[in-house]
Amino acid sequence: MPETTDTPVTPAQLTAALAGLLHGPYADALTAEAGDLAAETTRYLAYAATQGGITDPATISALTASLAITIYRIPQTLNAIGAWLTAETAAGRIADDHRRPPAQLTDRIRSAITQATDNADALAASLAAIRNLTATLHTTAPAV
Repeated sequence: MPETTDTPVTPAQLTAALAGLLHGPYADALTAEAGDLAAETTRYLAYAATQGGITDPATISALTASLAITIYRIPQTLNAIGAWLTAETAAGRIADDHRRPPAQLTDRIRSAITQATDNADALAASLAAIRNLTATLHTTAPAV
């Protein structure tokens, strides 16, 4: 991740920096920080949409295309999390603070992951539809 400076970092710079890390290094802290980045990016988009960050319908088309890609990728991440939990539970390396059986918890987590991936597929399809519907929109000259 780029170091914090007084100079604002653009989203394009963050994207490039993160793309440069696709093959590692990987660590728990970096993984959690990337999740935080995803959450803050979504928050930024909500503000941008209401504060002048959208002035052209083409922006909506581009944004919803990117959001659809994001949502289509979430099931892969969730399934990787589920596979990791399953393997670590089977190896006996997972315990619960409340002494619940880790295998039962992992089964419940896998079930929740299945539900989340199903919901993600539907959301991504809806976002793709928005992108397609907005792809032909454009601004017009102000009425005189």
